[in-house]
Amino acid sequence: MMQTSYNDDMKGITTDNSYFLHFREDDDILYVDKTMYAYRLIRERGNFFFLSRPRRFGKSLFCSMLHFLFEGRKEFFKGLYIAERTDYSFDSYPVIHFDFSGMTLLSEESFLSAFRSFIRMEAERNGISIERKEPAEMLEELIVRLSDAKGKIVIIIDEFDSPFTGAMDNPELLERIRAAFNPFYATMKKHAGRIRLLFITGVLRLSNLSIFSAMNNLVDISMSTEYAAAFGYTERELEENFGEGIDEYLEGNPGKYESREEFIGRIRAYYDGYRFSPDSEVTVYNPVSIGYFFREDCRFRDYWNRTGVPTLAVNLAKQYDLSSYSEGKYTVGPLAFVTFDISDITGNRLTNDGIATLLYFAGYLTIADSDEFATYLTFPNREIASSFSLNLLSRCTDDRNFFSLWFSQFIKAARSGDEETLRKKLVDFFNAFSYEVIGKEKEKFYQMAFHSIFLIAGIYAISEDRGARGRADEVLLTGDHIWVFELKMDKSTDDALRQIEEKGYAEKYAYLMKPGMKIHKIGISFSTETRQIAEWKSQSDCL
Repeated sequence: MMQTSYNDDMKGITTDNSYFLHFREDDDILYVDKTMYAYRLIRERGNFFFLSRPRRFGKSLFCSMLHFLFEGRKEFFKGLYIAERTDYSFDSYPVIHFDFSGMTLLSEESFLSAFRSFIRMEAERNGISIERKEPAEMLEELIVRLSDAKGKIVIIIDEFDSPFTGAMDNPELLERIRAAFNPFYATMKKHAGRIRLLFITGVLRLSNLSIFSAMNNLVDISMSTEYAAAFGYTERELEENFGEGIDEYLEGNPGKYESREEFIGRIRAYYDGYRFSPDSEVTVYNPVSIGYFFREDCRFRDYWNRTGVPTLAVNLAKQYDLSSYSEGKYTVGPLAFVTFDISDITGNRLTNDGIATLLYFAGYLTIADSDEFATYLTFPNREIASSFSLNLLSRCTDDRNFFSLWFSQFIKAARSGDEETLRKKLVDFFNAFSYEVIGKEKEKFYQMAFHSIFLIAGIYAISEDRGARGRADEVLLTGDHIWVFELKMDKSTDDALRQIEEKGYAEKYAYLMKPGMKIHKIGISFSTETRQIAEWKSQSDCL
């Protein structure tokens, strides 16, 4: 069911509809104009294009917009960039539009049946009856008959990789799906002269995959600077389209933030940060997360998990230990993206670079920087850091209800300065883990888990916080309370507190102190024998 929210002045926001006409036929629903990128695509040299983005970034809406654009439906583009600021003629082309996201994958036959149904539906929508039975032959018949009747055609393929990711845990089925798609794409290459535009989207960037081997004219624009902001919202688009909502919230909640910029800065920290081109510093917000945020009265929450945990990430977590990626920092070689192949996902064949690359495709990591030698990846924002940590930690305990029962008291204790309750909740937290998941690198696991819980809770946490004389293991900023933690394995908490003092970990936050605020310095010692918190010691300073 469609869900929208309406402020007094700002247009309504929908978070679960990707049909272009829904936005254009209802003047009260907000549409962020991306038609300038459609115009750019139309004017590109060549006519076969591929673009990857993570889930829930507006790929389907963009494909829907392209569909009506090429059908020449100019009336639906009134007021938008392409109609008002370009010379586009809105010539009409017959459109074949596939969306593979809902394809059934119970077996090879169910897949082929769904495949045939997609082609038949597109043929019927274009007034053509298909006689052939095999998918590639059916597509060829559709292309030839449609172009013979109406001239060049447009083919849009949305979520091309959904059948592949859905079969990740079934190597035999995956290979059969690949075999079925090989002639499908070869048919499009064969009839390239009949095609005005082929536009393919997906999560995985797989232009080098063998199913595309015949399509040497397929241009991958996934990391192009020209399309870095084609999906998601830039800072400017946030201000232009959601500025009224920001102002309304601040007017209705006076004193909650010292300035408008402080509020926007917090929105940015939670939901911005996706960078899709190594040659551009442009970052974007996840559009669905922003939609939920304003629809739910500007509450800072992890909306990413609310939209469903990605199948890609779930299947990856089943096969690989992802704990080494918990800090959200990873460096991949210069060929990591172009050499990635979906066949490596099955059979535990992914390298560390392959796992990091897949996490990038899934939206958990994004580009922080790059040079000629490497690409440096990181969590894009606090929402994704929280989501990744929750998914990772939830696999470490058999009690699936643990986190939902535990977090509210934990968050309350951190924000109110209730040290004893915070200690008890942390003890409970580490007691919940099974021995098997902790593994050999105990210190690394505890540091990962310790940092992750604060990210999940939505508390501003800094891991390995750099100071003038060293790095604090963890620092939390929670309103009137600043927490500085030093973690030790089988060592005295006195050593931990002494290190906090000698290294001056808390000194850098003295400028934040106001009357009534408190700095908590906490030393924690973990036992490698019991694998739990063995000792806790603290001291506090007030202003």
